[in-house]
Amino acid sequence: MEELDKLLSRGCEWLKYYLASHPKALKQLRVCQNQSSLLMEAGRKLATGGDPEGAIAFFGAARELDANLDLDAETEAQRIVVPYLARNLVEKGNMLVKKGEVKEAIATLAKAQKLDPMLEISAYSWNNLCWFGSLHGYAADVMYACENTVALDPENVGIRDSRGLARALSGDIEGAIADFQAFLDFWADNNEKRLQRQRWIEALRAGDRPFTPEEIETLLNQFYV
Repeated sequence: MEELDKLLSRGCEWLKYYLASHPKALKQLRVCQNQSSLLMEAGRKLATGGDPEGAIAFFGAARELDANLDLDAETEAQRIVVPYLARNLVEKGNMLVKKGEVKEAIATLAKAQKLDPMLEISAYSWNNLCWFGSLHGYAADVMYACENTVALDPENVGIRDSRGLARALSGDIEGAIADFQAFLDFWADNNEKRLQRQRWIEALRAGDRPFTPEEIETLLNQFYV
């Protein structure tokens, strides 16, 4: 029996990476459920997959096997799963604003920040909200996102371009011109877009509004980070 136990233990050791990544398989393979480290890894896998209940079960089992584990199963599961849920909310917000559901996107990002106060929303996500939120008619409402984006990546002229759009659509003409000019000064790769921004600057300086429905439809297919 001792030799069999050793063989089984060795088999579980060979499978540990697979079992840690496939907690359902570990749950079925009872013979391998006597390793606390394996149970902890499986619990973390479930937690990062958004299954706190499953994670709690594995963490609790690991704690029962190893009295030296200083953790509370529920607290550990929440510690891991909360950032996962918050990131999912950010992704949901990204999709909502592209579809024109700007108010819902703003609320979803706010919910993500409330859920995880340590959440770091990327420049991409803020820029996404700034660009599409402006094009869908909410430039003033998403201006905070534009400023957050510029603060995170001030040298990115594509981000300045997004803020310029929001500024133009919300009435800050001088600020818009400054941002579009920054784009022209450093963006030399696409002549069509350079000419487009130059036309905007000239129109804004003349007191015209270049952002017609047709122009906005074109811009819905342009996005920079």
